[in-house]
Amino acid sequence: MSDIIESPAKAKAKALKQYKITFHGKGGDVEIGHNFKLNVYKRNVETTIDENFLDVLKHTVISTIVQDENGKKETVSIPTYQYTVESL
Repeated sequence: MSDIIESPAKAKAKALKQYKITFHGKGGDVEIGHNFKLNVYKRNVETTIDENFLDVLKHTVISTIVQDENGKKETVSIPTYQYTVESL
């Protein structure tokens, strides 16, 4: 048995895609956790983020219900943080 098969978890961990990100606005640092790992990002400073933390960030929203002038209610999702991101 000379062939070694890597587990899917190890194969995925090697090739995480990286992105450039800048968090905008005033306030404290932005803390994002993924699988018991916490990353802290400074605001208004460009840095890198991997795809796992970016996915968590994309799902960090405030869900609320708004009502228009006709009384119709609609559920909306508002992003928690303002940021710009681009692929490396």
